[in-house]
Amino acid sequence: MLSFIGKSKRKLTTGALLLSTLLMLSACGTNGSGASAGGSAPAPDAGKSQAAAPAASAPAQAPASAPKDVAPINVAYMPDMHGATPIVLGEEKGYFKEAGLKVNAVKFLSGPPEFQAMASGDIDIAYIGPGATFLSAQGKGNIIAIDSLNTGDMVYATKKSNIKDWKDLKGKTVGVPKGTSGEMILNLGIEKGGLKPSDVNIVNMDVAGAVSAYVSGKVDAVAIWSPYTAEIEKQVGKDNIVKLGDNKTFFPEYVFPQSWVVNPKFLKEKPEVVERFLQAWAKANDYRMKNIDESIKLTAKFTQVPEDSLKAQVETTEWIDSKKQIDYFKDGTVFKWYENLEKLFVAGEKLTEVVPADKFVSKDLYLKVIK
Repeated sequence: MLSFIGKSKRKLTTGALLLSTLLMLSACGTNGSGASAGGSAPAPDAGKSQAAAPAASAPAQAPASAPKDVAPINVAYMPDMHGATPIVLGEEKGYFKEAGLKVNAVKFLSGPPEFQAMASGDIDIAYIGPGATFLSAQGKGNIIAIDSLNTGDMVYATKKSNIKDWKDLKGKTVGVPKGTSGEMILNLGIEKGGLKPSDVNIVNMDVAGAVSAYVSGKVDAVAIWSPYTAEIEKQVGKDNIVKLGDNKTFFPEYVFPQSWVVNPKFLKEKPEVVERFLQAWAKANDYRMKNIDESIKLTAKFTQVPEDSLKAQVETTEWIDSKKQIDYFKDGTVFKWYENLEKLFVAGEKLTEVVPADKFVSKDLYLKVIK
């Protein structure tokens, strides 16, 4: 069975659940600590949830040919349809058991803290959004699979701010979790408006802080992503929101792949375990695409995120099945995606130069394992 951090102490109503979780996380600050149920992966640091996801239902019986040697593996997930669902399905459908894996699932809310945990040896494999890709380019994590393409990063302005276009951000206050895909969309929008980042009062906030600041009118705009944008819409009403743009605003020049990465040391020491995980992940990914409604229900049960919020996230995602992903790896499309993203990181001074994607994307591993 899946192991995970902590246990939920109370149940919340569906309508209040996500915001309550966000506010709780905001109050936790950056020095929260705890221990995983299994004891082999420590609790998350800054930006990670102190709350627990309930255990997924008992997995289906694995085939009789399942390996006898069971390998433990610490996997960082995020509580959404991208980062959690493959883990939930891998357990629920017996894919991990079939692969001879015991997954210790650890909840995070953003990519940078996951890389910190990988560096300390506490996390072996992690799901990351586009905004943390620069850390892979720095050699801190090998990308082993593309989860999906994200279209759910958005910049929302308040009506009272009188912001109607990107150029109107000049002199305004914008809340954004830095180092995330939300910041990437904001920077692209600032450039589109003929501005420089220094023209805008950009305030670094965690996700919970950004939602609260927008709802309370303490900022003029925010740059975050689904399902948190859905929570803002619930709180203030769609008619009171000015949407400046999202990922699709910058297609096709830029696309925003969401990825699964492995700790380079773990890959070097236990490549066969990584291969097993990738095999199980691919089955879960393909199942997710063919069974979205069931996947939403199982993910909601595991993460305690309301189903309607997860449905909203599905609508802002381009899924990629195994067959299409093989094609994208073979023809070099994946490398182009990441190298284009790196240009944004160079412009934002997170990288000094564009690193050839084949230096941090494990194309051969995916093609070896997935047929």
